[in-house]
Amino acid sequence: MKRLIILLLMLQQSSFAETTLLGNIFKVDDSKKTFELLKETEYDPKSDITSSRVTIHWTDATEFLSIEQIHDFTSIKEPTPAKFYGIDQPNRKALAEGKAFVARVAELHTTMPVVDPKDGNTVAGIFTPGTEKHSGTLLVDGKSIPVSLRKRFWQIHHHSKITPAQLTKGFWKATLLGNQSGEQYTISSVQVSALPDPRLTDDPKLPRVLVIGDSISMNYHEAAKAAVAGTANYHRNEGNSYSSGHGVANSELWLGNYFEKGLHWDVIQFNHGLHDLKQAYDAKTDTYGEFAIPIETYKQNLEKQIGILKKTGATLIWCNTTPVPTDIKSQYSRRKESPALYNAAALEVMKKHPEILITDLYGVVETSAVFQPWWQTKDPHFYKPEEQQALGQAVAETIKKAIAARKK
Repeated sequence: MKRLIILLLMLQQSSFAETTLLGNIFKVDDSKKTFELLKETEYDPKSDITSSRVTIHWTDATEFLSIEQIHDFTSIKEPTPAKFYGIDQPNRKALAEGKAFVARVAELHTTMPVVDPKDGNTVAGIFTPGTEKHSGTLLVDGKSIPVSLRKRFWQIHHHSKITPAQLTKGFWKATLLGNQSGEQYTISSVQVSALPDPRLTDDPKLPRVLVIGDSISMNYHEAAKAAVAGTANYHRNEGNSYSSGHGVANSELWLGNYFEKGLHWDVIQFNHGLHDLKQAYDAKTDTYGEFAIPIETYKQNLEKQIGILKKTGATLIWCNTTPVPTDIKSQYSRRKESPALYNAAALEVMKKHPEILITDLYGVVETSAVFQPWWQTKDPHFYKPEEQQALGQAVAETIKKAIAARKK
């Protein structure tokens, strides 16, 4: 089963195949009752970019819901249908006795009726905010019961109805529920969460850069972004790029609707490796298992991803994998020798595409005195400001070379 993003909905009855689609919404046409959904897909080298783009149709009966994550209950001014879940055993007992209880997640359904859930982990009723930001009372079966959110890792989701016209303003993550008949998708329900519009914050005079990378790119993100400030609009893929297989499946999603003005890409740096070279470890025998992504498959995935990225017309940069300081024997086991093996394999692929520039972060970590203390750790990440600065500067230098080459 393919990885799913965002939310999961219950399927409704239909005379056609029941379908749940997840992705990002683009090109909303209110007059035609259509939009494009850019969804996660496995890459098919025989198909074009449209393999991940699906035209969605809606009807007057389609329900559109917006889900916004809010920080507290202060914006809720009147009693609201709600449900609370993530209730542990002691708090379930308190709830059953009509006493104050604590939950992890609250869902507020401003314009929706709430159906009583069946499981003991969830309770539904009418919620009235209290004087504290994260507490109030829940009216359940005629009883008003105090409720609050736990102190850590709580969430509040605010559900409200929106109109199709509102989708034309902005960008959205979406979960769609509907019917598929051949290549025709007609939806009965849409749940969306707002995404930022980069055209509102980008400098239109500067080139747009996309960095696709794993958690290492999260480490140097701010440093690299600062280093190209005034030279480029710097963007990163949402979340972690994980393995090369994940990159193949998600590159279309990360690229977005680059056909539109202001959403194009001039330079793209991409990287996978640390998740490909992970291995299971058996403590009893002190042995490692197979790589998460075998080296030959890794090379094949990079070729596929290059094919996807080249369609944008951007100048491509390959960023090689940073070292592992020592053999790591844990849930995420890695061997010190593995990054060099995967970098050599990636270099074989890049030699077939001499136009692709290379950011040698492995060499930066290996040769810079800044990283000497890091080699004594057991963590492949880079948390010290001076380490992040060195990596970010190296990334920025290659990006600037790519931008300069495009101007010639």
